[in-house]
Amino acid sequence: MEVTMTNYKLSKAYADSSSAAYAAEAGLEIAKSEFNETLLLYLAQRAQNIIYNANPKVPRDFLYKSIYYFVQNYLDQAVFSKYPKSGYLGDGGQKYTVDMHMDSNYQGLQYTIHIYSQGEYKKTKKEGYARLIINLESPNPLTIAEWEIK
Repeated sequence: MEVTMTNYKLSKAYADSSSAAYAAEAGLEIAKSEFNETLLLYLAQRAQNIIYNANPKVPRDFLYKSIYYFVQNYLDQAVFSKYPKSGYLGDGGQKYTVDMHMDSNYQGLQYTIHIYSQGEYKKTKKEGYARLIINLESPNPLTIAEWEIK
């Protein structure tokens, strides 16, 4: 009887841990989905327009900094202002909380996004972290540089 009870407790703990990890993963996915093809195409087109419509005498570094700050302000207003965000997955009690921000270090036309999530199920919590790189000069502008659940 004692072995059966121990096995039950282990199974339940594993199931709770898996449910919390799933909620943390869902939080990361929800935030990542903000950076969809439409948004990335829009940002790339705006960057190209700024470069092509600029006076040729304007230094490229100045143009890139202008684009960087435009993108930063746009993402602050259109994406980051929606976070932190919390919700539930269905009605099973799995809760996620997610937040994100962009590095403020100027890196040309490359942007680093940090996403943090927490999944909860009953009393079990799991943490998630993702680092996304957006490179507006690349034909595939979104790269997942890091993705982990702890």
